[in-house]
Amino acid sequence: MSTFVIVHGAWGSPAEMEPVVGPLESAGHAVITVDLPCVDAGATLEDYAAAVRAVLPDDPADVVMVGHSFGGFTVSTIAAENAGMSVVYVAAWVPQPGASVIDLFFGSDPFADGEAAGIAAFGGLIASAGAGRCALDIDQLVAAADPSAREATRSYLERTQRPQGIAALRQKWNGDLPASGRRIYVVTTADTLVPPEAQRAMAASVGAGVVEIDTGHSAFGEQPARLAELLVAATR
Repeated sequence: MSTFVIVHGAWGSPAEMEPVVGPLESAGHAVITVDLPCVDAGATLEDYAAAVRAVLPDDPADVVMVGHSFGGFTVSTIAAENAGMSVVYVAAWVPQPGASVIDLFFGSDPFADGEAAGIAAFGGLIASAGAGRCALDIDQLVAAADPSAREATRSYLERTQRPQGIAALRQKWNGDLPASGRRIYVVTTADTLVPPEAQRAMAASVGAGVVEIDTGHSAFGEQPARLAELLVAATR
């Protein structure tokens, strides 16, 4: 059986990944949900990778790295360091040389003109969370939800999301990409944050096989049982 090491994205937390833990364990697999130091304003991509290295089993031969969204940067680092390690990208940003995740998202760095300008570039969806940090504007996201789902949406966001250090979002990628081992990309076909066509292009950039799930960006919360099935299939 495999050990799934699951890495959350920007503003995320292990709680966001939790819905897939039960289905994976019921299928006989071990699961580790990594707690990245995203709330640390000064944390770097290397700090993120160190958080994963700290929880890897002594023998990583059966590890499957799973990265969601910005977690794609971190799992790429770990998989590149461990030849033959399997990696699954879930609606994830696959790094490109010399580019930050902000560059991939916007095409340029909105924070270059200052923190306030960078936050404004997100169209009101994030707000300042103190110097060097930003947070999802939960009130705005709840207001955009279907009225019947607003209470559940607020509860979910307050439980799973937290502030994010800006430094890591701005950091340029200068590492290696995984060149061996099984590489799978789970495309979230109803995603409005990372467009499905962009996901498919990123999958191709690392030679990943593509599978699809009919969810928005939060596949772990929207369809955990189906996502778990896709993760298990990635080990075969």
